[in-house]
Amino acid sequence: MSTLHLMQLVCGQANKVGLSFGAMLYNDLSKLRVTYSFELTKWISVTVSGPDEELAADLLTKKYGKLHDVQRGDIIRAWLAEINDTDLALDAGGKRVLVPQSKLKQLGRGTALQVALRFGFIRCLPLEVQLVEENDADLTKNQIDTLWRWKRGTDRINVNNATRAQIHAVLKRSGHIRDIYAIERLGILEHSIVCKHGTDAPGLIPIIGPLLESELGCIRGDNTSR
Repeated sequence: MSTLHLMQLVCGQANKVGLSFGAMLYNDLSKLRVTYSFELTKWISVTVSGPDEELAADLLTKKYGKLHDVQRGDIIRAWLAEINDTDLALDAGGKRVLVPQSKLKQLGRGTALQVALRFGFIRCLPLEVQLVEENDADLTKNQIDTLWRWKRGTDRINVNNATRAQIHAVLKRSGHIRDIYAIERLGILEHSIVCKHGTDAPGLIPIIGPLLESELGCIRGDNTSR
């Protein structure tokens, strides 16, 4: 039997995290000869046992990473906790790290808050960072490239604290499922709604927002006609 403490923050309502992560874990492990269970604290722990437990442990470690105290030079996934004018604060392993405004210049002009609004940042958004000092981090080139890919596409709406099924149901109920290309998974309860060409995300937010217990972040895509 192996217990893995994963680098996966519990962000959002615990019952929703459990429901969504349980489905993800089933998809990951259902074809292996293991039994498994998981526990939610601040982070997620998974216990696996059976003939394929070593393979299962390797798979989960590769996908989520092991929880550890991050060190200078580490490239990790961290979760956005706070946004203000001067920096972004993220939960990264055993510490809180900051991405200062000066490190966000590759995303354009403005304060950290203005950059965050431009790229649809919301709390619990997972971002790839590299720790450069004890508590300071940079967004990786891969993460910056991803954000610019979002910006150069059609409009998007980033959503936290919602399962994919909930988002799909709300879009269908509101009559706007036809206005989106896809719902991309970013984390356990974090998703990005990719709008179709010509769909106006700021106009969609007041319609679906009241139906979701979520924060919504809007990205005005360069490839959407107004």
